[in-house]
Amino acid sequence: MPARFTQSLRFQIAWPFLLFVVGGSLALAAWLEHWVRLDRARAFEDLAGTNAAFIRQERIPATDRTGDALGQVLGMRVGFFRAEHGSGLEGRARRTPGRMVEGEGEEAVAAGVGEGVDLVLVRSKVSGGLDPRTGWVLSAFWGVSAITAWGVTRGVVLPLRQLVRRLPGIEADREETVPGVDRPDEIGELARAYRSTRAQLSEERALRAGAERMAILGRMATGLAHEIHNPLAAMRMHTELLLSAPGPELARTLEESGPVLLAENRRIESLVNQWMFLARPEPPRRTPGDLAGIVRDQVALHAPAARHAGVALTVEPGAGFCTALDARRIGQAVGNVLANAIQSMPGGGRVQVSFLRDSAGMTARFDDDGPGFSAAALERHAELFFSEKEGGMGIGLNVTAGILTAHGGRLRVANREEGGARVDLILPHTP
Repeated sequence: MPARFTQSLRFQIAWPFLLFVVGGSLALAAWLEHWVRLDRARAFEDLAGTNAAFIRQERIPATDRTGDALGQVLGMRVGFFRAEHGSGLEGRARRTPGRMVEGEGEEAVAAGVGEGVDLVLVRSKVSGGLDPRTGWVLSAFWGVSAITAWGVTRGVVLPLRQLVRRLPGIEADREETVPGVDRPDEIGELARAYRSTRAQLSEERALRAGAERMAILGRMATGLAHEIHNPLAAMRMHTELLLSAPGPELARTLEESGPVLLAENRRIESLVNQWMFLARPEPPRRTPGDLAGIVRDQVALHAPAARHAGVALTVEPGAGFCTALDARRIGQAVGNVLANAIQSMPGGGRVQVSFLRDSAGMTARFDDDGPGFSAAALERHAELFFSEKEGGMGIGLNVTAGILTAHGGRLRVANREEGGARVDLILPHTP
């Protein structure tokens, strides 16, 4: 028998109840059989007394012929014994007139019919199982026991099992009704305690969620302020260069500072977009779009930063990679991947973008010559605030994964055998 069942409340209630039913059945059967045996003995004794009285009243001769005739009528052995006759079972019956005595397979009773003459009835003992009346009483007892067991199970075990099943998920339990909550007994107290605990956990969960959200927002605000500080400082410096440049050198200064101002402005815009996606995520607004075209646009936008870092960006031509997508969100995801790849190679390198198509969907693949992902990064790359980059916020790939998931796609990262990282942005085909 499984240990889990033997430890259950149902088993702990069932086995004493089963012992009670078995023991009660045996005791009841023994008592009923004893009562039936006594009833049969009284009936046998009354039969002997009635026939003896009839013989006396009718003055029927106490002969063997009379005994044989009466025996045929009664279906048993009948005899008349005088004082000088009778031994064995008949003799024992005569010594206790009016009382049944038992012998080897037989039972006898004697009753006086005249002076010194006794009528003796002898019959075989009744055998062959329980008396029908005993069976009826036992059947009734078992029926009452079954109804009682059903009542105990339904009234005690079932409500407890329902509470036990719901207890592991009490914090997330949204059902209004709690079994047994209106009962006045201990199960009702338990159900009301469950309901009260659930309400307290719900309040604590709401408070905890609010505190966690504020903590996340505070951490994001701190990271955002840190990230925006550098581009703002660069924009301020180049703006001052433009304002202080002499007239003849203004065009050359504008040619140098203009792209930097635009790049830093796009960087701030990207950071704000990341913030907005995390703070207030919205479902994508899908329209027909070209994945390859979005990638080429982002490569062009990140080209100045790549040149500054000595990183070469190359894009394979991709045709027919059209699907329903939110171009702004997908552009944000592509920009995050390109920015990470460029930042991973401060000493220069190469980023190769290619496109693949299979039954699962269409993929924009980004391969770089950087150091690749660490084991922790491979496992936690999409985790919010996880970053191994000094000063990094750890939200870029989290946002990217969220954008792709909202489109029905997914983000996949790996390390290349020849070295470097590989990031796949996978989108489904247009339904």
